[in-house]
Amino acid sequence: MQKSCSLTLIAAAILFAQAEPGRAADYDPPMIIEEAPLVPVEVGSGWYLRGDVSYSVNKSVYDVDTLADDIDNNRIGGSVGVGHHFTDLLRADINVAYIAGDDYDDGVIAAERRVWSGMVNGYLDLGTFVGLTPYVGAGAGLLYTSHEISGSDPFFTDAFSSIDRQYEFAYALNAGVSYQMTNNLSVDVGYQYLNSPGTKYVDVDRGTVEEGVDFHQVKMGLRYDLW
Repeated sequence: MQKSCSLTLIAAAILFAQAEPGRAADYDPPMIIEEAPLVPVEVGSGWYLRGDVSYSVNKSVYDVDTLADDIDNNRIGGSVGVGHHFTDLLRADINVAYIAGDDYDDGVIAAERRVWSGMVNGYLDLGTFVGLTPYVGAGAGLLYTSHEISGSDPFFTDAFSSIDRQYEFAYALNAGVSYQMTNNLSVDVGYQYLNSPGTKYVDVDRGTVEEGVDFHQVKMGLRYDLW
């Protein structure tokens, strides 16, 4: 009887040993799935704001000599705009600028001229050297000029007033250099040649109407990147 029990235990042990590898093979460990990290999307990446002050180096077409000291030729202007970096080298912006103005008033006749522009400019940055990035560019847009004259006839006391407005094609050539002060802020110093072949003006010396005005502007401003 004891021998039979021993044989039974041995048989049971052999069957258990044979069945155990099968059980181990049927066991599947739990799968662990790691979630991919969330990557933030930079909504404002590549866009920038800019603001500039300018000075027109060349003389105004209305910077004329008169016997009266009544003419004020303002050559200081400014502009604001928004732009975008397409690559590390190529960028473009849209800006609106006040270019210059002229005023005349002798107590009888008053006249003024104002010049504005709206331009789209493209730039090619030529690489960065010791923190400085030179660039060249060109642009196209519109030049807006307004001429207003008013006064009264000193003999007949008849008042008169006249306003002339022009919107003409203009193009620009740009060159300059920028320096990155912080991760987002750069200072920009440049030159712009602005020409409008179809804009008319009065040649005071000849008393004729002429076409074509241009401006040689020195500009200084700031660009702020919206990263």
